[in-house]
Amino acid sequence: MGKKALVLSGGGARGAYQAGVYRCLEEMKWSPDIICGTSVGAINACAMGSGLNSQELINLWLDLDEKKVMKYSFKNTIRELFRKAYAPLADTAPLHHLIREKLNFKTLNESQVKVVISAVNILTSELRFFENPDLKIEHILASSAIPLFFPWQMIEGAPYWDGGVMANTPILPAITRGAEEILVILLSPVGADVMMQAPTNKTEALERLYELYLLGSYKNIEQGIEFQKEMSRPKSPIEHFLGYFTQQFQNVNIRVIAPKEMLGLGSFLNFTREQAETLIVRGYKDALIHFQE
Repeated sequence: MGKKALVLSGGGARGAYQAGVYRCLEEMKWSPDIICGTSVGAINACAMGSGLNSQELINLWLDLDEKKVMKYSFKNTIRELFRKAYAPLADTAPLHHLIREKLNFKTLNESQVKVVISAVNILTSELRFFENPDLKIEHILASSAIPLFFPWQMIEGAPYWDGGVMANTPILPAITRGAEEILVILLSPVGADVMMQAPTNKTEALERLYELYLLGSYKNIEQGIEFQKEMSRPKSPIEHFLGYFTQQFQNVNIRVIAPKEMLGLGSFLNFTREQAETLIVRGYKDALIHFQE
């Protein structure tokens, strides 16, 4: 039988919604072979992969507040105002501590469930996927490094930003790893190979963010073509792409669970217990309705 995959989109503090869905999945005994996540979806994916059950993940979200995720940097604000140098709005040292405290990396990297998370190389505009058994805390911090808000994370000497810039809903890694039943958890109802320097100010950062956004779809297709090249060298890239995806998608069943109404822009960084409780309940109910239907 084909593998089952759970795909977790990014969306900041809205990630509590996925904890509610996870509770329903446990009750339905729906267990994924692959979990793919981006940004907060990467944090939830790694939490699940490290052995947290639904109640433990729910408790993590209920105990969360802004101070456990980030702290606004007055020093960076002054630096940007007077030195005109790029600096993120917040420091994520609290998030680093939280991940260290709550996630068991030994269990995560020894898990039989394949966990895949994404991040973007700022210098090369390359979308990269990191997976167990080689996941480290820097990979999670990179995948959740919201541009302009959080500092980028250095991996192998290069700066990385939030994978949501180019693959906020990373379905492709699930398909290329053999998933035939894919359950996507969205956090919204709205469903150039050139070496560059890191941005030096906010204007350049916004421009780079927009360019990465434009490249997103192309990079997803490119990853699929490169995968096919490894599978069957003799064919041309277009034959690889058409043949592989035609065959793969014939067997793939993609289903989506998502909020039924807009959550508001403010919900993105609203790390309060009140919002977490609301989203957990919504996630659970929406998932229950999905399975009943």
